[in-house]
Amino acid sequence: MGREKQILDAAEQLFFERGFDGVGVDAIGELAGMSGSAIYRHFDGKNEILGVLFDQAIDALLLSIQAPGPDPAADLEGLVEAHVRFSAQHPKLAAIWLREERSLADPYRKSYRRRQQRYIDRWRVCLETRYPGAPPERITTAMRAVHALMLSDATRPARSKQSEDAVPLLRDMALRALSTLDG
Repeated sequence: MGREKQILDAAEQLFFERGFDGVGVDAIGELAGMSGSAIYRHFDGKNEILGVLFDQAIDALLLSIQAPGPDPAADLEGLVEAHVRFSAQHPKLAAIWLREERSLADPYRKSYRRRQQRYIDRWRVCLETRYPGAPPERITTAMRAVHALMLSDATRPARSKQSEDAVPLLRDMALRALSTLDG
């Protein structure tokens, strides 16, 4: 395992447990098996580390979604499935992504927002196609709410057991919630 990956894994663990503001470079270095100052050979600091973690989250989502297909309902199901699966497969990263966006500093925030916009645009086009009569502001509100719903299990307490049917449950809840855009 490369040093950058060790640092990122350590930071992901600590940001998940303590939050971004509760973690210093020395703690990341210690968990990664090096001094805090050694991190600066690989990253500019913990702000860049958080930026890389955010990039990993959005990249994983972008890589997991398909190009739009001819069936808007199937397309939406695919987007929901990819988002829920991301959260289930990367719970720490999903929780950090959900909780720490406000902590992301420039220039990492600008870079992340550009990448995030591609994901949001993909969702928006899908929802506009699936629910053509829904007003744009209603689509935006529904999209934000459903994204939070699909990431919600990642924020459960570490000691609490995940439901065996969490992925299908969250997928079904998201699709049912979005169906209100029909009305």
